[in-house]
Amino acid sequence: MKRAVATVTCALALMLTTGARADAVVNVHVRGGVDGQVQLSGDGGTFTCTTSQGSCTLRSVPGGRYVVVFKPKSGSATAPKNVMIPPDGKADLHIAAK
Repeated sequence: MKRAVATVTCALALMLTTGARADAVVNVHVRGGVDGQVQLSGDGGTFTCTTSQGSCTLRSVPGGRYVVVFKPKSGSATAPKNVMIPPDGKADLHIAAK
């Protein structure tokens, strides 16, 4: 009986640590291939990435409402934009640079 309980306990611990929740992968694309920093802030936390040729990827983003701001290497930041990130899967975020 002790062996069966240990097996169930291990299986439950494995389930809790390996995907009780799946977060989104956010692919960011800045029009014109402009490089800079993308900041995504919301209830799920703050996530940043730096674009290379206008693209970058944010991983493990919990679903929810966020505000995104793009700060180009030169020039001023874009106005904050409200976005909704799905709870899992992939999302494409398109940003128009100033």
